[in-house]
Amino acid sequence: MPEFPEVYTITNDLKKNIIGFEVKKATLDPKYSLPNLKNKKIKDVKQIAKNIVLELESDEFLVFHLAMTGRILLRKDKNINDKWVKISLEISKKEATYYLKFADMREFGKVQLLDKSGLKELTQKYGPTPLDELTAEKFLDILKSKNTNIKSALLDQKLISGVGNIYAIDALFLSKIDPKLSTKLLTLKKALKLLENLKLVLKEGIKNRGATLPDGMYVDVFGKPGSQQKHFKIYMKDKCPICESKVEYFKLNGRGTYWCPKCQSEKIGLFS
Repeated sequence: MPEFPEVYTITNDLKKNIIGFEVKKATLDPKYSLPNLKNKKIKDVKQIAKNIVLELESDEFLVFHLAMTGRILLRKDKNINDKWVKISLEISKKEATYYLKFADMREFGKVQLLDKSGLKELTQKYGPTPLDELTAEKFLDILKSKNTNIKSALLDQKLISGVGNIYAIDALFLSKIDPKLSTKLLTLKKALKLLENLKLVLKEGIKNRGATLPDGMYVDVFGKPGSQQKHFKIYMKDKCPICESKVEYFKLNGRGTYWCPKCQSEKIGLFS
């Protein structure tokens, strides 16, 4: 599933390439429906958590959530036969014409057109991202507000948005925190370290234009893979890069989890 760096990469590329373009034609798969978009101009492109938002001059917002296997592709050649395309928008500006496509193999993604109140309601569903102006104290308060394990709290978009499985696993490893640790036992010192490492892995992911796993599902708007997978800390590793112990894999609340039992079993005391 695309996480913050992947969505950021897509959003940023669209922002650079499609602002000012006008929708000339929309082609939709029968399973998908949208109000008429013809002649609506793209004013801006924004990111809300893992959502990509196209702001239209009509004070409407076309919102994409990629879920597990969604893609957004920008093509100059309409004859490129991309797989799993559900929505294709022909957009033009002066002499230039592009084809903006939403593709989704498993069809878990969502596309919706919202007004201002709908967008506000969507925004309010999400907590801050680790890259927002967030103090360690506030971060700790947010995590402790829900009594669960630390990894599940990081994946709860209502608490902290944008963090997904890959970046949570790697940040917890760098912070030497057991993914199963109760949020109630997290200290301010550890919260500060975790926040720093979340910022580190997310910024690194942005720099490397996201992570493309062996299934090859994530690509940027030009159809190119990211390279963050070359910089994973412990995700998909067999041996710990620090102590060389065998990395353990288990399911935590249904999500696959990698961890080093030696490096991430540090006892957290009152002042640690």
